[in-house]
Amino acid sequence: MKKITVILALNFLIINFISAQNRSCGMVAHMEEQMQDPEFAKEWYDNQDKFKAQVLKSANIQLRNNALNPVVIPVAVHFPTGLESDRSCLEALAQTQIDILNGDYTATNPDANLWNSASQFYPGVVHGSANITFCLATQNHPNNTDNDLVEGGPAVTIGYNFGNGNDIDGNWSGYMNFLVKNIGGILGYSPLGGSIAAGQTVVLNVGAFGSGAGCPSSGIVPGAPYNLGRTITHELGHFYNLSHIWGDGGCGVDDGISDTPLASGANGGCPSPGSIPGCIAGEYEMSMNYMDYTNDACMYMFTQGQIDVVDNYINVLQNQFKPNTVSCGSTDPNFVIAAITENTVFSCPDVGEDAVFEFDFTTYNGFSSLVDFSATGQPAGSSVSFSPASTNEDTIVTMTLSDIANTVQGNYSINVTAAASGFGSSITQTITFNLNNNCTSIQCFTFSSEENLAIPIPDGIDANSYGERILVPLTIPEYASISSLSVNVDVNHTYIQDLLIALFHPDLITYSILWGRDCDGENGLDVTFADGAGTIVCADPTIGTFSPNEPLSIFNGMPTFVTADNIAENWTTNDWALYIADGYIDDTGELNDWSIEICVEAALSTGEYDITANDISVYPNPNSGVFNVEINSLNSSDIEISIYSLLGSVVFENSFDNSFNFNETIDLRSVKSGVYLMKVIIGNKEMTKRIIID
Repeated sequence: MKKITVILALNFLIINFISAQNRSCGMVAHMEEQMQDPEFAKEWYDNQDKFKAQVLKSANIQLRNNALNPVVIPVAVHFPTGLESDRSCLEALAQTQIDILNGDYTATNPDANLWNSASQFYPGVVHGSANITFCLATQNHPNNTDNDLVEGGPAVTIGYNFGNGNDIDGNWSGYMNFLVKNIGGILGYSPLGGSIAAGQTVVLNVGAFGSGAGCPSSGIVPGAPYNLGRTITHELGHFYNLSHIWGDGGCGVDDGISDTPLASGANGGCPSPGSIPGCIAGEYEMSMNYMDYTNDACMYMFTQGQIDVVDNYINVLQNQFKPNTVSCGSTDPNFVIAAITENTVFSCPDVGEDAVFEFDFTTYNGFSSLVDFSATGQPAGSSVSFSPASTNEDTIVTMTLSDIANTVQGNYSINVTAAASGFGSSITQTITFNLNNNCTSIQCFTFSSEENLAIPIPDGIDANSYGERILVPLTIPEYASISSLSVNVDVNHTYIQDLLIALFHPDLITYSILWGRDCDGENGLDVTFADGAGTIVCADPTIGTFSPNEPLSIFNGMPTFVTADNIAENWTTNDWALYIADGYIDDTGELNDWSIEICVEAALSTGEYDITANDISVYPNPNSGVFNVEINSLNSSDIEISIYSLLGSVVFENSFDNSFNFNETIDLRSVKSGVYLMKVIIGNKEMTKRIIID
């Protein structure tokens, strides 16, 4: 047989498989892999240096007795294979796990009293209590992740392709991330000394998260004996710099904690306290410690020495947590504002049209004071208005920047402040919008190879041994900076899991893996790879728009070309390359064609003006999707009208016979609300105006 793939079609089989094994933790293997990444390694060493400095700083300070407020840790939980129809169950399961963590780390867990009888075997050891509180984030959720996240609701993503299948996601930088997915025969893993700033995660298997009945429809069901939520307590200990109690080396290796006895190795099952002799005569291994491998019901404590490490490491991470994300059950009245308009808005002083931004205003816990809005940072000479100008009710607020004509071109950061006085103190929130006042917009262009290339893809030379690679060029014009791009690849090939496909920049150094040996024995693929799309859905053939294996955003901000001095031999300065390699014998195919859609910042108009803004009227504007275009021009050529989104997608185009007092009704009720650009071409002259659809 060519390949053997074991498919566990029912999630309970996965859970039963996990439950039948001893506890397993992938931390060591995960760290060995991650430390191969120089950036990961550098940040890890930096955090460790800060941790050591914090330990020295607090050596004579008992943080737990300092009456400090607990460090609030904003948590986000991600279920990439969960079902949106299961949201209420998954959110409840996430909260159950948060409750378990708060108990375990503050020594308020229901089974903490078991330490009373066990402590006789561990003289001088104190049941540790951390100065932290875990909370599901409820405010200022990241955008462009899970569209079903509700402001004010918990940060629980469902069906979101976290990190494009990897364990790090910059969108969720600033959160303590828990990622729940099928990871085979291990219960979980975490970096040893993790980074909040990098969006790193604690990864849990689908049968080892939370407690209770779980959410069977989504395949997330805690399986005995690891069904009390202690796997994440263990893995989170690694994230906060705790090793296994045997130091991953036995009696000859210490775990670095002064009050944990030396241990010979991992303990599984449910041994009685004091039943396993330690490495030193008269001592016993601490099998009930969360950093051992025993069953969930038989681990119930950290030592104070371990908690001191946790508290110190969290003090290092504290400034990495994203602010204004959690309330932790606070009953204080409050509000939050969150940007709806995320992308840069483009304006043009030569035309003098308005720039429009939107944000959400949401109240909490009975907030009722009137909130006023103000802005700073806009171009001098322009004016700002808000609709509504003030409010105390949940609503969408529109900020309009007017009088742009004759303002100075440039890029502007506009800070919006919402301020209210009440409840004994002033409450303010601030967000920032970006304005590009340079008569440009993001425009997208598609460049395609010839059709029916029929370029053979050489077969692999052995099992998991790649054959000859092909590198197929595509010439792109010179643009100074890429805003975004997507790639379409059309391949005929049997058993598409054999293929590795990547896109290379003309420097032949920067690349993104598009297809990383995905799917299985399906035949052929015609896929558009775009960041933010869904995960690959395998079919025969596989067709659709999916996220690439590695983000295409690696090219953002780069020019589309390289200089002659930096070009590789036998290559050209504007040639991008599609790389394809076959990693298994017996199956072959060919590349049919491929294309790149590239979005760049470009001028609104390419022609000389002989029509002006005064020659073209749009009314009403803003509008509900139906509006009139009136043109008064002495030019008798046909009139071409094209309307684009700010990202360059065409939503309307048509050609009209010219006539004196031209007036045409355009119906765009089928498009979503937003700002659009209307390009009017008469002969070889053109003009662009902004359309606002409410």
